[in-house]
Amino acid sequence: MGKDIRSIRGNQTPNPNPIGPECIRVQKVYDWVVISDRYSNKVDLPDDCIAAIASCSGQVTATCEEVPGSRDCDEVASRPANVPGVEGARIVTLVLSTELRIRFFCAGSSICEFTVPVSFTDEVILCNPPGTEINCDIFDVDCAVVLSRLLDNRVLIDVVICADVQVEAEVKLEVEAKFCGPRQAIPIENLRPQCDRFPLFPRQCPTFFPPANCGCQGSASLLNELRTVNVRSGGGLTSVDGRLTLNTVICDQCTLSGSSLTAVFQDLPGGADPAVDQSFTFFATQFNQPVCGATDPPTNLVITGVGTFKLAGQEETNAQFQMTIDDATNTVTLTIREEGGTEILASMTVAIPAENIFVGDCDQF
Repeated sequence: MGKDIRSIRGNQTPNPNPIGPECIRVQKVYDWVVISDRYSNKVDLPDDCIAAIASCSGQVTATCEEVPGSRDCDEVASRPANVPGVEGARIVTLVLSTELRIRFFCAGSSICEFTVPVSFTDEVILCNPPGTEINCDIFDVDCAVVLSRLLDNRVLIDVVICADVQVEAEVKLEVEAKFCGPRQAIPIENLRPQCDRFPLFPRQCPTFFPPANCGCQGSASLLNELRTVNVRSGGGLTSVDGRLTLNTVICDQCTLSGSSLTAVFQDLPGGADPAVDQSFTFFATQFNQPVCGATDPPTNLVITGVGTFKLAGQEETNAQFQMTIDDATNTVTLTIREEGGTEILASMTVAIPAENIFVGDCDQF
C-alpha cells in the first residue's frame, strides 16, 4: 500500500512557537491589607517664621506637602497571633515615616518654610508563614495645616498616611497555577549527583486570604449639617446640637477593604453645657463583614468595627462602633463605645438626604 504523502505548502510549515506547559518564577501573594494612620499634633514654628508671621499685614496662609523621596515603611517586630484556623498568623509591628514641608504665605507671597519629620508605629495581623517576607509600601500621604489653632508659636498639622502591606514569597508556578519544581541537571562531561529534593514553598492560608466578597454595599454622606447627637458627659449621655459631617462607604466594589467611616461633630457655642466643648471626631480603622437586610435587594445593612475617638480637650482613645445604614428610612444610626466595654461615648440617629444614601446588593463571585 502506498503512503498518502502531501506536498508541503507554505501554510503547512511547523509552528515555531507551539503552545505547551511552561514554568514561571513569580512573587506569590499570601496576604494583602491596606492600613491607614492619622497624626494630629502641634509643631513648634522656627524663629524666622514667628517673626515673618508677626510682621505680616495681610492674610496668613499655609500649605503642607510631602518631601519627595522621604517615605519609608519597615517591619521592626513580629510575634505570634492567636487567630483560630490560621496557621502562620502573626502580629507585625511596622514603622511608617515621612517628612513634611510646611510653607507660610503673607498675602500670597512665601515668607518662610521648614520641614517636619512624621513617624507612626502600627500593628497589623498578617498571614506570615515561614519562608515569606513582608513588603510595605506607602502609597498616599495627605496633610493639612490648621491655622485656626496657631497658639503659643505652634501650629497644628493633620496627616493621614496610607500603606499597602503584602506578604510575598518567590515561587515557581505552572501557568495552570500549580507549584512546579526544577528540571534535572543535564550532565556536561562527568556525571553529577542528582538533586531530587523538591523545593518547599510556604503553605497558603485558605481561610485568611483572599478575603470573602461582601454580600451588600452602602454609602452615606452628610456635610456640615445641623444635627443632634448624644455625647458622654459626666455619668451619662447629653443631647447636644451642633454641626455634623459624616462620610461612609461600606464595601466599595464589594470589597471589605474598600470601606471607610469618618464622623466629625462640632458643638455649637452656648449649647447644652456652654462651659464644656463636646465636639468630637471618630475615624474607623477596621471593619467586620456587614450584615445585610433580609429584603432582596437589601435596603439596610449593619456593620461593626473599631476606630479612634477623640473628644475635644481629651486624649485620643480606641473605640468600637456599630452603624446601620437604612436606605428605606434615609437614616444612619451610629453608636460608638469604649473599646472592650459597654460605656457609650457617642450615639446618633440622623437623617440623610435621599440622594446621599444608598444600600444595594453585591454580586458574589
